[in-house]
Amino acid sequence: MARIHFWQYIVNDNGDPLENVNVRVWKADSSTEEAYIFTHPITGNPTTTSIAGLSTDGNGFVECWFGDELESSGGYSSSQRFKLTWYRAGMSDGYIDNINIYPNTFRVVETDNVSSDKDVKNKLISNQLAYNWESHRNTSVVSTTIHGMEPVDENDTNTDYNKLVSNVKMNHIWSVLTSAGAASISISGSAVREFDVTSWTSSGDLYYADLDHFLNRNYPIVSAYKTSNGKQIQPNEIESISNSRIRIWMPEDTIDLDVTIIG
Repeated sequence: MARIHFWQYIVNDNGDPLENVNVRVWKADSSTEEAYIFTHPITGNPTTTSIAGLSTDGNGFVECWFGDELESSGGYSSSQRFKLTWYRAGMSDGYIDNINIYPNTFRVVETDNVSSDKDVKNKLISNQLAYNWESHRNTSVVSTTIHGMEPVDENDTNTDYNKLVSNVKMNHIWSVLTSAGAASISISGSAVREFDVTSWTSSGDLYYADLDHFLNRNYPIVSAYKTSNGKQIQPNEIESISNSRIRIWMPEDTIDLDVTIIG
């Protein structure tokens, strides 16, 4: 359903508004076949200007709405033209014929891919191009395949390249996230991890902190700076625990470090 707003001012030769002027709308080139109108932009049934008693207000203003071809009843095709007439006792009757109500650019019908005008270029895109766009963008009703791409199933381990990321990759990532494990996915090029170390674990005369970088590197590059003065500092030891974890040893537990790991 779509309705087009139509309005008009009725004035005299001096431009003064004419109040209580009876206005009628007909099909073009006719004074016997009244057109269907609506008195509300959304609700209500089609009627005629005679039944509705359409007339101008104190400003000479009158308005109504016309339904297009999507209206369930009382609508018209975009090619329909109309005739406007007005009259009031004591003044000459007037009319305007062959009025084009509908705009040159029409509304897309997303459900149309079969009609004879589905490819007519009288809108921003044709009905054919817009066909099923609403359901396409609505994930609650769209099919399981969009542009031939399958949804990821993190419980599966197949390696088919029919989605943004394979099931086996997502299965591994999901397992790491849910079990706090170490990722074993190969990384090409270098990657950077940064840590703010503010707490330490005591062990003998030293203190250590474990950093999980998940870079799949046994011996990454490690750089440490004291956050209190911004100066680089060399830890007592940097120990490789695994290809995803290092351990930094320091002589005291009151040092806050900014650690960068590259691998």
